[in-house]
Amino acid sequence: MTYEDNEIAKVWETLLSSDKYRVMIADISDNYPNKKSVNVDYDDVNMYDITFASYLLEEPDRCLEIAKKAVMDLVPNMDRPGHGINVRLFNLPRDAKVEIRNLRADHLGRLVAVEGLVRKVTTVKPRITYALFRCARCGSEIWMEQTGMLLKEPMMCNNPDGSCNKQATRFIQDLKQSTYTDTQKVEIQERPEGLRGGSQPERLVGYVEDDIAGIVTAGNSVTLNGVLRSVEKTDRDKSTVFETYLDVISVDFEQHEYDEIQITEEDEREIIRMSKDPNLYDNIIRSIAPSIFGMEEQKKAIALQLFGGCHKEMDDGTNLRGDIHILMIGDPGVAKSQILRYMSSLAPRGIYASGKSASAAGLTAAAVRDDFGDGRWTLEAGALVLADKGLACIDELDKMTDQDRSSLHEAMEAQRISVAKAGINATLQCRCSMLAAANPKYGRFEEETSIYEQIDLPAPLVSRFDLIEILTDKPNKKHDQQLSSHILDTQRRGEARMLPEGTEIEDLDINEIMTQTNILKPVYAIETLRKYVAYSKRIVPVMTADAQKIIQDSFLRIRGLGSGGSVPITARQLEGYVRLSEASARMRLSRTVTEQDANNAAELIEAYLNRIAGNGDGTYDIDKIASGVSTKDRNKLDTIRSILNEFGADGMALEEIVIHASSQGLDQAEVERALKTLNDAGDIFKSPSGIYRMT
Repeated sequence: MTYEDNEIAKVWETLLSSDKYRVMIADISDNYPNKKSVNVDYDDVNMYDITFASYLLEEPDRCLEIAKKAVMDLVPNMDRPGHGINVRLFNLPRDAKVEIRNLRADHLGRLVAVEGLVRKVTTVKPRITYALFRCARCGSEIWMEQTGMLLKEPMMCNNPDGSCNKQATRFIQDLKQSTYTDTQKVEIQERPEGLRGGSQPERLVGYVEDDIAGIVTAGNSVTLNGVLRSVEKTDRDKSTVFETYLDVISVDFEQHEYDEIQITEEDEREIIRMSKDPNLYDNIIRSIAPSIFGMEEQKKAIALQLFGGCHKEMDDGTNLRGDIHILMIGDPGVAKSQILRYMSSLAPRGIYASGKSASAAGLTAAAVRDDFGDGRWTLEAGALVLADKGLACIDELDKMTDQDRSSLHEAMEAQRISVAKAGINATLQCRCSMLAAANPKYGRFEEETSIYEQIDLPAPLVSRFDLIEILTDKPNKKHDQQLSSHILDTQRRGEARMLPEGTEIEDLDINEIMTQTNILKPVYAIETLRKYVAYSKRIVPVMTADAQKIIQDSFLRIRGLGSGGSVPITARQLEGYVRLSEASARMRLSRTVTEQDANNAAELIEAYLNRIAGNGDGTYDIDKIASGVSTKDRNKLDTIRSILNEFGADGMALEEIVIHASSQGLDQAEVERALKTLNDAGDIFKSPSGIYRMT
């Protein structure tokens, strides 16, 4: 159906005269130019006239131009060229939403909504919309509307007496009196969770103008509503192939990582029913990567990470992190990468990066040259920024270079990234949980050496993880029997699932295979689990006095288990207790953190400290993780230093140092380790002949 201009104007006049929009227009009239946009909900148009609503999607330019005139008629005293009020449509219907990779020639000139992550934005610049020219001969004023990126000049003077028209004349542009609008170029890319296989995320450029310019920053998850336009490629030769860009009318922000998940009333009833199941915790654990055998404790921790603690803002503006970070260190072949890949697909905004192939710029932000015209530098968001309010899975953390790894420190604790490169000083948000995996120092865990010595990562980075999970692969008859059965059952079920429905094979009962391996099926489907987690994020549980006491008692008990002046646990671990207990409460959709939640957190943290910070005699020393040198080792270093200071004026050989150190209870291996630490730190010097002396 086609509408005449007067019919379109009538629709807008009726719609805008409703109370909701009358108040909005009156507010704009009083506060112009601080407010200059009427935000029209597409649902309101649809409810008024469904046929016109669909026509609006087909012919947005014409309809919105008439809408602007209708608004201008309602607002007095606005007659200067270029000054006006924008009509911005938001909340477009589902059939107007198009993925970037599905944009085609049919969409040109139509109103579309495109979702994506903001990859980069330029600075806001003024674009001339109405240029004022003066004739150099007679001074006559000529206003020229400017569309597109190239400046249009008048062809002839419009002086009524016609004296200038006969001759070629020159026009002087009045830059001060001309009218400008703010414009900003935005580049978005497809969300990672929407990609299939190894496909590259497609990108689209949009131009954001006037009062909505400057509200978008790199890393935001947005829906751009606008008109798709084409522009000729700027090659030397004329081309018939055109580039596309989006003329943005409005920007919808994703306020939460789970906003795109639609939860119906029926879903809500099912979620509340699930939360009352006494086996909920076990069922969720069984739904996380069921094809991976065992790893019960690790899956428990990952399940809590999925729900996460609560982000808090204090009275003084301090932010307290709610996201849980987990590090998995394990022997090769224990399915670390597999579980990371699974979680990156299960979590919303899950980003997977492999340490070997990730650079600091790729993880945080890269400075790239902007093609907006003047070749300025602009920021392009990296993996951690794109995972904002999601989960960043980083594999092979130990294979990263020290320089690249150091970029993670601020991202993990402060949850932001400060960038100072190519003349840009900026801070980007990266409020994400981190699930990282690494191999032990020597490729495989050695039983003779303590675990903390085999973690080949810098202490400041390790100490930022709430939990460190150790995965060892030691031959064990019973375990190997169960593992091999599980893997073979997984393969067999996979084969059966690939067969076309109704296939029959002689001497094999396909249905029986599927029934026998039913345990490999997740208890909750991925979509159900995502909806459940999305729903749980609405809840902010508050700690009960009993839960607080359990956490405090556990912390104080471990705090008292130091030996020889060592620090067994720090306040950083205490915050970990709180985050894990909040996640446990969220899992049950509980508004309070109960004793059970506090016990779940204490169990996980005590097990982790026992593995990593335990001295083997019931005492703990967190300095192994926090600074990389335990209190016991520091005492050994002091012993070696005092020996060299006392007897080593001319230097000492290893054998001499061992003789002196043995009288103080140190064996040769401990002496060699202490000498290496001091040598690496630059405190002592080892000559080519093997003589040690203090520097």
